[in-house]
Amino acid sequence: MIIKFLGQSGYVLKTESSEIVIDPYLSDSVNRVAGRSRLLPIPIKPEDISCDAVICTHDHLDHLDPDTVSLMRPEQLFITTDGGKERLTALGKENVIAIHEGEQINVGDFEVTAVFADHTVAAFGVIVRAEGKTLYFSGDTLYNERLFDIAKHSPDITFICINGKLGNMNVEQALITAKMIGAKVNVPNHYDMFASNSEDPHLFADHIDGGCIMEFCREYKF
Repeated sequence: MIIKFLGQSGYVLKTESSEIVIDPYLSDSVNRVAGRSRLLPIPIKPEDISCDAVICTHDHLDHLDPDTVSLMRPEQLFITTDGGKERLTALGKENVIAIHEGEQINVGDFEVTAVFADHTVAAFGVIVRAEGKTLYFSGDTLYNERLFDIAKHSPDITFICINGKLGNMNVEQALITAKMIGAKVNVPNHYDMFASNSEDPHLFADHIDGGCIMEFCREYKF
């Protein structure tokens, strides 16, 4: 499996025959709407995305971005929340599935399960299984002991938000959560896109028990 980091909480996951994209923010729309310019270059063009599914964990601009979505092919499948489905439908997207905590959907080689997240709007985290690996993507979430239940999925790798602002847990809380989940490898994210909403990932990487992969390496193979 190849995992490519897109910045913020965005990822591309590829197997030999399937591909999914999680929370792609591939524009500068937050700057246009809220005056926060992106710090990272746009790694791929939205119009070049042709995958089995795009997963938007909730309806915020840096996770469900109208400027990104509008450039994707008309038939692209989206998986999101009820609020996300309303947003995507309003943008003219017809191939949209809403899922809820505990629900599972198979997309190509990937088994995708929505799991608990505690955010400022309805949101979910994602368990992704493929090629004998189990991955957990927190999306956006506040610290909540219900996150510890992710341990029952036995993830090999976690991808956890650490920025501590705007409805997300901070580094200390992310460290506790990662420890309670118990994955062998942990990846910090949601720290690098906006100057006003960032964090030093070394504060996570230098204190996590077990393995940590820093996001400065933009592509991983497992």
